[in-house]
Formats: sequence, C-alpha cells, structure tokens
Amino acid sequence: MSKRVLVFIAVLLPVSGFAQETADLGIWGGASAYWGDLTKVDYTQSVNPLYGAFFRYNFNSRYSLRMMYVTGNMHAVGKMENQPWEFGPKRIHTMSLMAEINYLEYILGAKKTPVSPYIMGGLGLSGYMYHFNKDLAGRLLALNPLSMEVSVRSDWVLNEITQKKELGIYESERFVRKPSLLFGMGVKTHLGPRFGIAAECILQKLFDDRLDDLNDPLAYDRNFGPEATGTDGITFTDFLHNNDYTAYVGLTLTYKIYLGKVICPVY
Repeated sequence: MSKRVLVFIAVLLPVSGFAQETADLGIWGGASAYWGDLTKVDYTQSVNPLYGAFFRYNFNSRYSLRMMYVTGNMHAVGKMENQPWEFGPKRIHTMSLMAEINYLEYILGAKKTPVSPYIMGGLGLSGYMYHFNKDLAGRLLALNPLSMEVSVRSDWVLNEITQKKELGIYESERFVRKPSLLFGMGVKTHLGPRFGIAAECILQKLFDDRLDDLNDPLAYDRNFGPEATGTDGITFTDFLHNNDYTAYVGLTLTYKIYLGKVICPVY
C-alpha cells in the first residue's frame, strides 16, 4: 500500500470513523424569562413554565443539527420609566433550527464518551399575540405624550361640542410572526445505551419589540395629531436593535434511534 493511500486513510478515519447514522428524539421542559423594555422585573412573578420537543440528527461525535419546537406562557411584572407595568400571560411559540457542537467527543450510550459540554446556535421563528387597547394607549400617553404608537393607531374623531378633533383609540389584537436568533450552551450525559439527559440554557433575540405589548414605547411623532402618518417620527427600535429577548432554562430527555448501519466507532 502506497504512502499516499495510508495518509488518506489517516486523515479520513477521524471524520468517517463515527459514520453511524443516528438521531435523537427528545422532549424539553423548563422555564422562561423575558428581557425587554421593562426594568426592575420581578422574576418571582415573571418566570413561566415552558415545554417542547425536538429532533436531532448526529453527523458525527461532535456535530449535530437540531430542529426544536417549544411553547409556553410569557408574563412579566416590572416598571416602564419607573411606572408599574406588566404584560401577559400570553402564549409564545418558537420553531428553531440550530447547529449543536460538542466540546468533547460524545456518542450517546458509549462508555468511552460519558459526558460533554456543548454549544448551539441558529435561527428561529416565533409567534405571539400583540395587544393594543385604550387602557394601554392611555398609559403610554402618560409616559410619552407624543407616542408614535398611539398617534398611528388612533381614530381622530370630531367633537361636536368643541368642533375640535379628539383622540379616539381603537383596539388592536393580532398574531405576530417574526424571526429570531438563538444561541445557548449545556452539558449532556447518558442514562443507558439509548437514553440521554441534558441541562441547557438558550437565549433568544427576537427581531421584534412587541412581545411585551410595548412597541418602541419612547418613539414620538413630531406631527402627533389628526394629520399623523407615522413617517415623521423619532424611533429607537429597528429590525436589529432594542428588541425583546427571551431566556429558556431546562432539561432534555432524549432517545437514540438508528437510521442506518450499526455503529462502528473508532475507539
């Protein structure tokens, strides 16, 4: 056998030696918290249960791809510009696709790879209800008298007595779907040849500012009033900046399934 062939085999073995086709089915359970426009959040009242499931395809002992769905209620109690504020509970749904990288080589069920820390990251799509009503508008105006959200979402009606146009608030409730960016870390181990357990935390950056029903609350309209169009204002939030975050902390229970040939590790 030529030296070139030997070198090729030596390079290929670490990559393909763990070429078993395996995947994991898992369930996820834990708690969620929120970071956004609210400050001084009371986390004794603002941590909520969360649950979900995932499918993970293992390319080798270090790299995997995970598709996950989690759902649960979000609720937070805190302050907005030093005024008491809260939102929810409202249900949030998140579907994500994340790459998962093991710090140590890890094969679920293999005695020589009993545990490994890992990191993960990817993209998601989150959905939740956004509420806007007269009570919320009044509270926003108390904080920001030129609130762009109130100005744009208002009906300006003619008062027959004073012959002046006054503010009439209409209610709005709609389901928001927005992309998100997720990243996290954890540590995993196995409970036997087929079952595994892990503890992990995930931080999700939403590309939206309406989870807490506060849509850029300090933005103001320089033409606040009946002629407002929402195009002549000062804003502090855009697609990338000053949006809401959620944090998930939980445990996973996984079951290994075989998709192809029998495992043939290199150890």
